[in-house]
Amino acid sequence: MARLIKERGRRCEECGRTRDDAGKPVRIFGDHIKELRDGGAPLDPGNVKLLDGRCHTRKTLRERARRAGERF
Repeated sequence: MARLIKERGRRCEECGRTRDDAGKPVRIFGDHIKELRDGGAPLDPGNVKLLDGRCHTRKTLRERARRAGERF
């Protein structure tokens, strides 16, 4: 993660945020583009997108909803 943040910068690659509403640097999550359970590579930097907390939560909820829809 530290290497990816150093290379790409501490910003959300989805919305571009670098600071939260209080002006503090956003927390950055390394999110797998292709989910591990879907066969995504765990250590491939090309399979990681840097997301802030809001974007990470949104993506996680979308993936859960997609999976729930597949079960039925």
